Amino acid sequence: MTYTVRAVLLFAAVAMVAGVAGCARSVDGSPETGAVAGPATTSATTSAVTTAPKTTTTTRSTRSTTGTTTASAPPSTTKTTTSTPTPADPQAFAGAAAGSYYFTTPSTKFHCAILTGGDLPTAGCHGPMPASAPKVPGAGASGTAVTPNAIEVTGGRPGQFASAGDPRFYPLDGSAAPALSYGRALQVNDLTCLVDEAAGVTCRSDAGHGFTLSDSAFRVW
Repeated sequence: MTYTVRAVLLFAAVAMVAGVAGCARSVDGSPETGAVAGPATTSATTSAVTTAPKTTTTTRSTRSTTGTTTASAPPSTTKTTTSTPTPADPQAFAGAAAGSYYFTTPSTKFHCAILTGGDLPTAGCHGPMPASAPKVPGAGASGTAVTPNAIEVTGGRPGQFASAGDPRFYPLDGSAAPALSYGRALQVNDLTCLVDEAAGVTCRSDAGHGFTLSDSAFRVW
């Protein structure tokens, strides 16, 4: 082998060794000039998306029921109390004739008397009779019906209207009779009279008969 051939082979061997070394340097990433950069590292950026928990607001419609409790008041009981009239002194109403007692109502519309001196004790009144009062036989003319001018209750007979020729329930001497106050009762024997401001004058017998009279209404029993 000639010297020239040997030189060529040596050069080729040196060149090969140099190439392998360069490749080695290239592979291990040495930062030398002419080095081949390794594969680019791609950094994957993962975006962390934080999803806020979905808030579900549930509005419950609560029906407000207002219960109105009405306490029932106990039934109202109206107690009617009938007061007992205060007795009047009969002697304060005594007339000139024995057994006669006269009075007027406080309004002086009616003039009344309790007469016990005769055979038939009677209580009665004169005054303005209500328009609804029934016609009665006229005094002295029994066949003629007239407007009554008196009402009376006698003994065991029911109360009745009458036409009196003489004003028998006025004091005979023409004097003024005292008024029988509201709430006072004048009782002589079995006859009692009293005056109520609303109802009028009432006279009754112990036998259960009587009358109530005002200038607009009446009742007889």
